[in-house]
Amino acid sequence: MEQQPTSGSSIPSDLISDILLRLPAKSVGRFRCVSKLWLSITTDPCFIKTFGTTRPSLLLCSMKGQNLFVTSTPQHFHQSSIRSYSSSQPIHRYPMKLPGEQSYFSCMHSVHGLICMEDLKSRKPFVWNPSMEKLLQLPKPKMSSRNINVFFGYDSVEGKHKVLCLPYREICYVGRVFTLGSEQESWRTVRTNLKHMCCGYAYGRCIKGAIYYLAYIQPENSMVVMSFDVRSEIFHMIELPLGIDYIDYDVLISYDGRLACIGGDDDTRLWILEDADKHNWSFQDFLLPLIEWELNVCWNQDVSFEYKCDRFELKGCTHAGEFIYVPSIVHESSYIIFYDPVRNSCRRLKFEGIVDGEFGNTMHVFPDHIESLMSF
Repeated sequence: MEQQPTSGSSIPSDLISDILLRLPAKSVGRFRCVSKLWLSITTDPCFIKTFGTTRPSLLLCSMKGQNLFVTSTPQHFHQSSIRSYSSSQPIHRYPMKLPGEQSYFSCMHSVHGLICMEDLKSRKPFVWNPSMEKLLQLPKPKMSSRNINVFFGYDSVEGKHKVLCLPYREICYVGRVFTLGSEQESWRTVRTNLKHMCCGYAYGRCIKGAIYYLAYIQPENSMVVMSFDVRSEIFHMIELPLGIDYIDYDVLISYDGRLACIGGDDDTRLWILEDADKHNWSFQDFLLPLIEWELNVCWNQDVSFEYKCDRFELKGCTHAGEFIYVPSIVHESSYIIFYDPVRNSCRRLKFEGIVDGEFGNTMHVFPDHIESLMSF
């Protein structure tokens, strides 16, 4: 049943909500001052939970000292009839200062609009909302080791973000959990139930309410995938695909809404987790598009010396199933390559306005980023 207009408004509140859901986050933040009704609508937990989910974008970040340079570009595109093409995108500079003397991205992906980072000196995690340009510094967790692994997850049922901390290069008996948006002021302790050790500075992936990361299970010391249910806060162990006893610690990706990783002798096999309880994986083979001579043919043009020296690394996958390859070093001729293993097609995105030395050398990519209205 359609809601009636409220006093002082000629527009039904459900229509106002629908209009506001289509606006950028910064605009919605400003419009909270229009009236008490608009403030009530835009601060409602259901509105915040739904906002931005239909407009995923590709967020690109580069660090230089305490400065963070940010840009975003639409992730969708019209499928071309040709197997490869190139486009360009101007860089929109969004510089901001980071807390501490040196920070790094902990989990390397955006989790329902928020990104988790860590100050390497103080070892304090903090959460960043790029849409609202807000940072939340968390208290330092009490851990057995000075260095920690920081993971970030989201429970879509309750609409809550949680930060999980585990010791670095030590057997995990307990972890620390911090829930955002609650009255919690300190870290809670959770038992891992399974003795394991994170693989170095492991990068986690949150997929459908579960955080996945690579670890060594004890006492066998064999590599496995660990999962942490964000809602129940229970750990589970998942065996790697049969015949694979090791994969790179930073290549866990989300593919078609499922956990996946690249494996095989020449990194041309995509393993997809079908059933976590039964440790069941499927796979599909694909052609690797990033061999130099293949790229020369693909783009049908001369390639500069700098480009030939680029080393591309897999940094994730879009919701449309495209692998994202990013150059290891950023310079003025840098671009990102998107590869679709199903269509065996690729496209590249070149950025206009990058000057050598202006940004940091490394570009961090966050696919499927959505705008968030969450305030700290």
